[in-house]
Amino acid sequence: MELQIRAYENTDKQACLEAFESNVPKYFTQAEIADFDAFLEMVPNKIVANKTFYYVVVFGNEVIGCGGFGDKDNTNIITLAWGLIHRNFHKRGFGKELLAYRLAQIKEIYPNHIIYIDTTQYSYGFFEKFGFETTKITNDFYEKGLHRYDMELLTNK
Repeated sequence: MELQIRAYENTDKQACLEAFESNVPKYFTQAEIADFDAFLEMVPNKIVANKTFYYVVVFGNEVIGCGGFGDKDNTNIITLAWGLIHRNFHKRGFGKELLAYRLAQIKEIYPNHIIYIDTTQYSYGFFEKFGFETTKITNDFYEKGLHRYDMELLTNK
């Protein structure tokens, strides 16, 4: 089967929500579901889309993941946004493909910018493999036992 990464569309929302929920509670909290849902409502309506790029991962005609990036608050601070793969498709290289795709897009659109992400103790090692460096750790940030790792990567690396 062929992997495809394409721009997010309104019709992808339910599949993205299902993929997100499959990663609760290990990678995301229950409370973040509503935040993610609100984010998906904004992207296709162009409220944030002028500075936000969001994509889906399609495998076998099924949306199995999603992720994007954006210029947070028009400040030239580029952040990765809501990147995830459905739990049933972990450890198959889809997350690596999605991150590599997003990084390539960022390097083209925003060369020589620092890319930021906040993630958890369960995912920071994945981002380290791509050259991200941890700048701060905040214990119990998302909820008790789920720590926040602030990381960054310079796009010209």
